[in-house]
Amino acid sequence: MKKRILSTLIAAAMIGTMLTGCGGAKESGSDAGEAAKTEGGNSITVLVESGSPAEALANETAAAFEEETGCKVIVDAVAYTGMYDKLSTEIKAGEAAHDVGCLDFVWLAAFKDAIEPINDADTSDFIPTLEGSGSIDGNLLGYPMWVNAKILIYRKDLISEDKVPKTWEEYQALAKELATDDMYGTTVFGSGSDAVCSFLDFACQAGAEGLVFDKDGNVNITDQAYVDALNFMVENADADYTPADSLATAATESQELFTNEKTAMQLNWSHQYPAAVEALGADKVGCAPMIGGSAGIGATTGPWYECVMKNSANKEMALKYVEYMYDHNGDYMDLTLKIAGRTSVYEEAGQEAGNEHTLAVLETLDASQSQARPMVTTWSQIEEVLIGVVESCLGGADVESTLESAAAEIEAIGQ
Repeated sequence: MKKRILSTLIAAAMIGTMLTGCGGAKESGSDAGEAAKTEGGNSITVLVESGSPAEALANETAAAFEEETGCKVIVDAVAYTGMYDKLSTEIKAGEAAHDVGCLDFVWLAAFKDAIEPINDADTSDFIPTLEGSGSIDGNLLGYPMWVNAKILIYRKDLISEDKVPKTWEEYQALAKELATDDMYGTTVFGSGSDAVCSFLDFACQAGAEGLVFDKDGNVNITDQAYVDALNFMVENADADYTPADSLATAATESQELFTNEKTAMQLNWSHQYPAAVEALGADKVGCAPMIGGSAGIGATTGPWYECVMKNSANKEMALKYVEYMYDHNGDYMDLTLKIAGRTSVYEEAGQEAGNEHTLAVLETLDASQSQARPMVTTWSQIEEVLIGVVESCLGGADVESTLESAAAEIEAIGQ
């Protein structure tokens, strides 16, 4: 059955489907720094990921911010892979090329000494987990732009509301029941950072207390929760109700299978829900909170923050800007991914047809086992180790010995 379905998707697999990252003047490279110098104290330069909702909203709001404050916004759009290096270089050089950075939270630990803490911020409307994942040593480092988490996305024309799975056991049983010669029951993410996030999602659900590191800073990936999480992934990958090529499957591939009506449900990032509704129609697509393991519902998060850089020569205006953008956080719901960072935005958006994913995210992240990845400077190295763990175990390696070896590697890497 697996080979037959896969053979029909070879051509489709070559086509990308979605961004996973998840008007003022748009500048790039050294042009942004030169433009800022020209404007002097009447401008700020904002670093954003090119092609992202952050770039779109920064450009859309720049004129209104300038009208309100007299400050010009220069938008420097850089590809995700270059943002970290760009900031690192200017920080080491003591330069102030950017006043504001729109940053993936996994970078905050590395840049914490270069980010101006935000004092006395009202965090009451932050989506659950976002104050913690944006704070280091008690200092809030930015205002949340958006958060993403995995939820259950399913074919509601095939799965009645009373059969929507809530537990690991219900999920596996339903996947087996729904699998046919033409459709998988579900998918397994075995590729890249998506695989790591799935592994950590399941570890949360199995009772992990602290992801990768416990509260005392000790590596904890040999704990039973991680063993159970990996075994759950292996069981699903080996089952006939999932694609045979889990090692080549991540969010995009899973979404492609779903929108091509080749899988009945998936645990995917929440922004894939409105995209699936657009592709298949609201009558065919439903969503629900993340499933739960022995410790209940849990998920790890993917938030981004808008941060003021300490080397900014116009720090007061940079702070006004991040506050202004937080006030306009609801505008993100009108953009591509339909994700934001405020509880009130998600609650209001969730009342509209097609945005039900926002309520599923709120319920998922409000669960006690939902938690952020560790705030460490070495995350990129640690993630590579964890990618190897998932790939090895899905390829047949012993789960416990693989975790023991990985724990030793992570201890050597440090935080």
